[in-house]
Amino acid sequence: MSAGAETPERVGVARVAHFASVEQQRRAATLGIWAWLITELLLFAGLFLVALILRVQHPEAVKAAAQHLKFWIGALNTVVLICSSLTMSAAIAFSRMGWRRAMLRAMLATAALGGLFLVLKGYEYHADYAEHMMPFLADRPYALAETPASRLFVNLYYVATALHALHLFTGICILLGMTWIASRPDFLTRHQNWIEVYGLYWHFIDLIWIMAFPILYVVNR
Repeated sequence: MSAGAETPERVGVARVAHFASVEQQRRAATLGIWAWLITELLLFAGLFLVALILRVQHPEAVKAAAQHLKFWIGALNTVVLICSSLTMSAAIAFSRMGWRRAMLRAMLATAALGGLFLVLKGYEYHADYAEHMMPFLADRPYALAETPASRLFVNLYYVATALHALHLFTGICILLGMTWIASRPDFLTRHQNWIEVYGLYWHFIDLIWIMAFPILYVVNR
C-alpha cells in the first residue's frame, strides 16, 4: 500500500511529569541531543585538524599515504550516507504526517544503507590489511616509508574512520530498536518526538563523514 493510501494516525508526545508542557519537553530533548553532538563534533574536529596540519607540514609523506586509500570506496560511501540522510528525513516527514507504515519503511531503508556503508568500510579495511597499510600491526611491515608523519596520518585515518563506524553501528542498532518499538499502533500518538531527536543523531553521523571524506581522501591526494 502506498503512503498516500495510508490512513494518517494522530501524532503526539507523552509528557513526562517533571516538564511543565509538551513544548518544554521537546525543547529540552532537542537541547540535550545538540549539547551531546557538539561534544562529539569537537572530538572529530581535533582529529581532522591534526590531519590537516600534517598535510601542511609534511605534504609529500602524507600524499604518499593518502594515495593508498581507496578513493572509490570513500566516494561511494559518501553517496550511501547522503541517501540515508534523505530516507531519514523522509521518516521524520512521515512521522509528522502520521504515516506510520511509510515511516517504518523509511527507517528500515536508512538502517540498510548504514549497513551497506559498514560492509564497504569493512572491505576497505581488509584491502588495507592485505596491502600492509596498517602500521600499528607489528607482524605486518608497513608498506610505505617509515616516516613519523606517514604513520601518524594513517593511524589518524584509522582512528577517525573506526570511531565514525562505531557511531554508525550504534546508530543502526538504536534505529532498529526504535523501528521495532514504532511498529506498535500507539507509537506516534505518544513518542513522535523520538524520531525527530534521533534524526539529528543520524544527520550528525552523515555530517562527520562528509567532513572526513575530503580531509582524508581528497585534500591529501
